[in-house]
Amino acid sequence: MKKDDKVTEKKRSKIVSMIHRMWEKFRSIDWKDPLNRWKLLAFSVVAFIGIAGFSYGAVAGTSTTSFCSNCHEMSPEYVTHVSTTHSEIKCSYCHIEPGIGGTIKGKLAAMTEVYHHVTRTQPDPIYATKPIKDIVCLRCHSTNRDITPSGDLIVNHQGHIEEGISCVTCHSGVAHGKIVERGLNTSDTYDYWIEENADKLLSTEYIRTNMGTCIDCHDQVNQGLEPWNEKEFLLSIPPSQLDGETPTSKEILENVVLKQFSDAQISMECTTCHLEVTIPDSHSEVDWGENHVMDALNEFDQCLTCHQEEKWVKRVQPQSIESLLENESFELDSYVPDFGVVQKEMANTVFCVSCHTEK
Repeated sequence: MKKDDKVTEKKRSKIVSMIHRMWEKFRSIDWKDPLNRWKLLAFSVVAFIGIAGFSYGAVAGTSTTSFCSNCHEMSPEYVTHVSTTHSEIKCSYCHIEPGIGGTIKGKLAAMTEVYHHVTRTQPDPIYATKPIKDIVCLRCHSTNRDITPSGDLIVNHQGHIEEGISCVTCHSGVAHGKIVERGLNTSDTYDYWIEENADKLLSTEYIRTNMGTCIDCHDQVNQGLEPWNEKEFLLSIPPSQLDGETPTSKEILENVVLKQFSDAQISMECTTCHLEVTIPDSHSEVDWGENHVMDALNEFDQCLTCHQEEKWVKRVQPQSIESLLENESFELDSYVPDFGVVQKEMANTVFCVSCHTEK
């Protein structure tokens, strides 16, 4: 037997011997004596309070947003969380189901994450493998809403839920801005994720529900499918795990136009979902495709309101975090007619490029 094995065996024998002596001493106590019974009761109460207090403190301490931010690999999730409308809500409030059972399961799962952190074996990128359940969202939000706060979009929330459509099917970017789908939370991006960069890395088109999600789902429903049960509708999936190419906004729009007035379960016409937004009258002119230069110059901000790629496609293309930080974002609200701005932004707008590169 090796020397180290002998030492280990000796320590094990001491522990077994100590446990045995304690057990024998416990058995030798006269439990018929009321005083001994009271001592045991007092010890049990103190031990229970101590264990309960420690457990509560541990659960409370590990349920704070600041605790989650201690891990470097959580930088993207932390910065996006504190920069969105859900910043006042603790991470555990959404990621752990309500109730004792949900808390226990959540904490046990978290121990696995801690293990991966300590051993540096965490996945890259990190992403949720289970969707957030509706019961979590409905603790704060009501389903009794048909019109969005903007007053334009018609959304029968109750009807969607009755069909079995989960909240995250439409609201996947509400807390983290779709950073997984955009490929912005890989290990080589962690150092860039500081709150000072949040304005450049997050924007409303990634946080709000995009039209591409609605169109994709409605189109599949008209084909007799239930896409909300599929993994890619419930979870944010890294670009490397997605199959097939994402259609461009031009391809989606052409598909919508063809089906706009077709006899379908869900109409693809704009007014089906919108109260105010509709196709501009100018677009119906015969020569609009060849003569929209001046309109594009004077109303380019309005053009992008509809024709931003991120609004039409469900799955956004992978992005470079360095490019996002280097480029100054174009502000629609402050647009002043300028051919230079139009040319620059048009070159970055897939909808425009898809036609203009052919000419």
